[in-house]
Amino acid sequence: MVKPDLSGPANDSYFSVFSGFPLPYLYMASAVQWNEDYAVTTRHTPLIRNVEYSCSTGCDLVFIQHKADGRYPSWRAPRVGEHITAVGASPYMTTVTGKGKVYPAPFINSDEGSGERYAIHDAPMIKGMSGGPVIGNDGSIVGINVGFFSTTLNDVSFHPGLKGAERVSIFIPYSIIQREWELMQVKLNDPHGAKYAKK
Repeated sequence: MVKPDLSGPANDSYFSVFSGFPLPYLYMASAVQWNEDYAVTTRHTPLIRNVEYSCSTGCDLVFIQHKADGRYPSWRAPRVGEHITAVGASPYMTTVTGKGKVYPAPFINSDEGSGERYAIHDAPMIKGMSGGPVIGNDGSIVGINVGFFSTTLNDVSFHPGLKGAERVSIFIPYSIIQREWELMQVKLNDPHGAKYAKK
């Protein structure tokens, strides 16, 4: 089960985003600040406002215009086996978290058609956590939550890369987000893009 978490670090790691016209505030997700001027969230939440760029392959990622409140988190690649915390908003507008670890098996969403190799953790997730941060044990963000894959409807016990997983939760890893940020700079021909690029 996810747990309510009112601590500063969890609350400060994301913000809520909502659908706009013609269905204002009907849909909610979470988003994470990427740099001074942009944040990142999932594409599957409909009618998100201020979308500046969508993933080049059709993957479940968008960058939105959003000013940082004076700071933004550090990002890095996830490490297989590391313990993580999945964070996001609940339908009751409170912060919720789930604990888990990163697995080596990639996840390819055949329904999406992008061919992206998403990453897997086994922390619990609920509606509203999409787009929220996956936080490594050093406090760095290693990706954003997408959703979960039903292990009730699908047998994954045969997959060696998922041995011991209590559930299969999907996240977009840092490498995809960084790649799409760089492609966004090319597409928008932003002369200030270099100052935002992560290393």
